[in-house]
Amino acid sequence: MKVGIVGCGEVSTYHFNAWRDAGMSIAAVCDVNKNAAMQAAEKWRVPSYYTDLSRMLQSEDLFAVSICTPPKFHADLAVEALKSGCHVVVEKPFTVTTKEADKVMNTLQKSSAKLTVIHNQLFERSMLLAMKKIKAGSIGEVVGMNVGMVHSKDDQMVADKNHWSHTLPGGRFGETLPHSVYLLQGVLGNLEVKSVFADKLGHCPWMPFDDLRVVLQADRKFGTIHISYNAPKSSQIGNVYVDIHGTCGALRAGIYPLNSFLASKPGREIWLSENIIQQARIGFAYLSMLLKRKGFKGLKGFSASHTLIIKSFVKSILSNEEPLVTPEMGYENVRIVEQICRQIE
Repeated sequence: MKVGIVGCGEVSTYHFNAWRDAGMSIAAVCDVNKNAAMQAAEKWRVPSYYTDLSRMLQSEDLFAVSICTPPKFHADLAVEALKSGCHVVVEKPFTVTTKEADKVMNTLQKSSAKLTVIHNQLFERSMLLAMKKIKAGSIGEVVGMNVGMVHSKDDQMVADKNHWSHTLPGGRFGETLPHSVYLLQGVLGNLEVKSVFADKLGHCPWMPFDDLRVVLQADRKFGTIHISYNAPKSSQIGNVYVDIHGTCGALRAGIYPLNSFLASKPGREIWLSENIIQQARIGFAYLSMLLKRKGFKGLKGFSASHTLIIKSFVKSILSNEEPLVTPEMGYENVRIVEQICRQIE
């Protein structure tokens, strides 16, 4: 079975690696920038390249495509691929607006093809472990959750005033928020926005706001988001973490720059032997990835969570099951992000 990659920017490298790890053959790449398409085809040894999705779909017998373009193109490209009967993997966010998402969902209902969205941080090892602990009742009933994403002004997208992220609703936050929201949705369920606070603390004139706090509610549980681009230490990756609070304890899942896991319970605090064991398991898993991919160089452009989502998607198609990330999950993510961005603006 053959696949195509649409959009040959940095994020596409995760899709190249993931599809190949899933045992699929990448037959073609597509990018409106001919040089980018040519370079990607050469780098990944892909037989064909195109500058137009319609031509690629007409010329190639593709099982699926990955859409890795800036978000404003997601909806139209997904609709075109679905109409051709091609399965679709969309990088987050699913779409920019719910109006665009409606268009894709309507096409999906009429198509025999399936679609999934890359909500990768929800499937990092630390988050998978946290979800396992929650389901086992290790911290009792979940009562609240916070997602923190702290970057510096040297963040790659922040530093480039011409980056497409600044044109999104909510600006740079429009690119980051989908991650925060789907992490909350994965634990708390359906969310509603209660309050949004945006501030300007930095000095980039092209960013009207660079610090954001959001309060959301799911039934009687509250979730909060803190995104900042004002960290003092230079880091392009940033620090991404999740705190989950329960009636009998709490969990902290570190997502970036490296996975980490910490459980605490009243009276025992952080000195739990399971923390050492779980962190050792995460470390061994990371080491095994290094060995498998022949060192740090082999890990560049590789994401275990992308691979997990895409492998699961292929399996869901072949066995007629739901993928890890359903289109409905992608839609709900867009709905909440859209509400937040409206209040930011």
